[in-house]
Amino acid sequence: MYDSAVNTTQVIQAILAPAVMISFNGLFFLGLNARQTSVFSRIRSLNDEKRKILREINNKQISAPCDALRCLNIETQLSSLLQRGWYIRNCIICCSLSVGVFVLTSLAIGMLFYLEIKASKLPLYLFIIGMLLVLCEVIFLCLDELISYSVILLEAKEKIN
Repeated sequence: MYDSAVNTTQVIQAILAPAVMISFNGLFFLGLNARQTSVFSRIRSLNDEKRKILREINNKQISAPCDALRCLNIETQLSSLLQRGWYIRNCIICCSLSVGVFVLTSLAIGMLFYLEIKASKLPLYLFIIGMLLVLCEVIFLCLDELISYSVILLEAKEKIN
């Protein structure tokens, strides 16, 4: 009886270990969602600004050099922001997939205990896949961060000129 209770407790602990990674990914996802919302809002506002400038140019039939420069700057920023959006999207997909894999890891541990199968490495393989997905999340986030700095440099250079 005692041996069975200890074994059950150990299995429950093993099942809950991937839950830590699920919680991590939940918090990570919240940050990614805020980042994605910010990037999408910036894309929308730049598109609105570009449309206004083009409308003014069409109405005046003449354009100031600063209008053309601003449109060029907006195009460059939009290109970078779209790339950032792609990286953030990939990061969110990896985050969602890793949560699913960590849930499957917990289920596999429970099923192995319930079916009394010894030495199956399926939970270990699933956990490793989940951790590789987390690594992909971090890589995509780093790529996004590199681009985000270049976008702000574009904006700062325009303000100086």
